[in-house]
Amino acid sequence: MDKIKKYEIIIIALLKEYEQNGSKSETYILTDTIHHHYQVMRAGWDSKKHYYFRVRLHLNIKQDGKVWIMENQTEDEITEILVDRGIPKGDIVIGLLPESVRIHTGYAVA
Repeated sequence: MDKIKKYEIIIIALLKEYEQNGSKSETYILTDTIHHHYQVMRAGWDSKKHYYFRVRLHLNIKQDGKVWIMENQTEDEITEILVDRGIPKGDIVIGLLPESVRIHTGYAVA
């Protein structure tokens, strides 16, 4: 199995863990297996009666096989979870951080 497919399986399994049943909001798992973008979206009404539609988590696998974390609005350390599931630190880029900060994270810069 090639690296991109392996990482895709890991990411999709992770995203499915964010599905919530029985809450007032709806969770959407969006997967683009052609362009390799993966999202968890949440929609619903907040306590002030405002409708929201937000990206909670967005990951992208680039052509070089690196997993880019583009958004993380969860309480979880997604980088650590990905490493625990078999993606090496050298293949994870925290894309939501500036490159000047990424060099200090212990993960890939780009």
